[in-house]
Amino acid sequence: MRTGEPAVQPTAVILVVDTSVDDATTDTLLARQLVIVAGTLVLLLALAVLVLRLGLRPLATMADSADAIAEGHLTERLPTRGDRSETDQLAEAVNRAFDAQARAEAAVRSLAADTSHELRTPLSTISGWLDLHRQGGLTGPRLETALGHIENEVGRMRLLVEDLSLLARLDAGRPLEQAPLDVTALAASVVEDAHVIHPDRAITLTAVGGRARVTGDAARLQQVLRNLVGNAVQHTPVQTAVRVTVTTVPRRVQIDVADDGPGIAPQDLPRVFERFWRAEASRSRSYGGSGLGLAIVEAIVHAHHGQVSVESAVGVGTTVSVRLSPDPPRDSRSVDKGLRRGAR
Repeated sequence: MRTGEPAVQPTAVILVVDTSVDDATTDTLLARQLVIVAGTLVLLLALAVLVLRLGLRPLATMADSADAIAEGHLTERLPTRGDRSETDQLAEAVNRAFDAQARAEAAVRSLAADTSHELRTPLSTISGWLDLHRQGGLTGPRLETALGHIENEVGRMRLLVEDLSLLARLDAGRPLEQAPLDVTALAASVVEDAHVIHPDRAITLTAVGGRARVTGDAARLQQVLRNLVGNAVQHTPVQTAVRVTVTTVPRRVQIDVADDGPGIAPQDLPRVFERFWRAEASRSRSYGGSGLGLAIVEAIVHAHHGQVSVESAVGVGTTVSVRLSPDPPRDSRSVDKGLRRGAR
């Protein structure tokens, strides 16, 4: 201000700040943050890919094993690590499914082999008699004998086919008839028929606990009783007594068919319900059976939601017990699949 000039009074103060330094700092910070975020995302993506690869490695191994099984290596199974993880539980479940399929296929092969074996004997007998007839070797009484043998063999094949057809229907879960019936009356009818067929055998019936009422298929349950009494008669000496006992208790009707015969060896007991199975001593083919009697018994009993068991001791005797519920099943149109153990 010059001397003598009037003083000037300021009306405003303007402050100016240089922001170029701050802008550069902010830009650098943002760039670094973007680089850090991008690097973190890349690292996380890489970790995710690695974790997925490690996690999916068991599935890839399982897929390779499944491909091997599909190519025909039926004994191959999915690997398991025993850590109870989700993939381990999946592998165990799939292995169980493969095992069940293998058992089913083995049962089918065994059934086909056993059926062909059972049919081979009567077919060979019929073929032999027919060849002899073509050669002129059957005349007079021999021709009647040959026709009798052929008729017997045809009857054996017809019975085998009917038994297999029944088992197939039970396996398929075909519905059985459901009607109230008296088990004691069915047993009395079977015992009466057995007396007519085997008049020299001591076959008795005992009823305990009042009327034995159940709901089921009368014809099939009567077939169960016939098979059990027939087995007891066929596989025991003539002097052996056969006892049929029908016991009624709350919520259960039990049928016991017991004999004092030679009994069944302990190693044979687990197999008595298998199809076509026979023990060497007590179930030989000389009796003419197909080896399906007890398999049919168990299939029919299971179809009625019941249980069947066998107790036997060598030299003491055998008892077959059938347990049925007096009440009808919840779904009277449904039946269980009777054989879950091959024949069982």
